Amino acid sequence: MNESLWEQSYRPNPWYRSLFSRYAVLTLAISIYLISQVYTRGGSLTDGSAIAALVFMVGGIIMIAAGLWAFLTYSRWIRLILSEETITKMEGPKEYVISLDQLAHLNWLSISDEMIVESPTDTFRINLDDFKRTDQHAIIAFLRNAVPLEQQEKWEPFLEVRRRSIDPDAALTTGERLLIMFCLIATGLAGAMWWNESGPFYLLVGILFLSGAIRSYRGI
Repeated sequence: MNESLWEQSYRPNPWYRSLFSRYAVLTLAISIYLISQVYTRGGSLTDGSAIAALVFMVGGIIMIAAGLWAFLTYSRWIRLILSEETITKMEGPKEYVISLDQLAHLNWLSISDEMIVESPTDTFRINLDDFKRTDQHAIIAFLRNAVPLEQQEKWEPFLEVRRRSIDPDAALTTGERLLIMFCLIATGLAGAMWWNESGPFYLLVGILFLSGAIRSYRGI
C-alpha cells in the first residue's frame, strides 16, 4: 500500500482583509464628507460642488463594485498547492505544476513580495500579498526548506523586508515604531475632530489610521 503524501492548499485572503477594502472605505469616507459639507452649508443638489461630490461618490461606488467583482473572481481562480513532490499553482482553467526534483531556480523578490519558481519547462510567480499572514509564513518556510540553497537567489534582501512574515515574533524596528506612533497620533486627532464636530468623515479616517497601526504592529 502506498503511503499518502503530505499536501497543503492555500487560497487568497478574503476581500475585506485586502488593500482594496481600505481603498473602498476611504472612498466612501471622502464621499460622505463632501456630501455633508454641501448639506451643512445649505447648498442645493444643483450646485456645482454638490454635483461634483455626487459624481465622485457615484464614480467611487462603481469602481468599488467593479473592484469587488474582480477580486472575488480572482480569489475563486487562484489556488496554491504545496506537497512533498510538487508545487502547483492554479489560475482558473490553467494549472502550473513543477516537480521539486526538477526545480531549477527560486528567486525571492523583496520589492513586489513575490517568488519566481522556475523549472526547465515552466515558470510562475507566487504573490505573498494574496495570502493570510499565517499562510505566508507557511509558504515561505516550505519553499526555503524544500528548495536547495544554491538554487535560491536574493534571499537576504527578501529576509530584510519580509522578516515579520518569516519570524512573526521578530522585534519592531525603529521605523516601524515611528509609523505606529504616527498612526496612533493621527487616530487620536481624528477622534478629537469627530468628537468636536460630529463629522463621520473623521471617524472613518480615525478607523483607517487605527487599522494601519494594528497592521504595522502585527507586521501585515
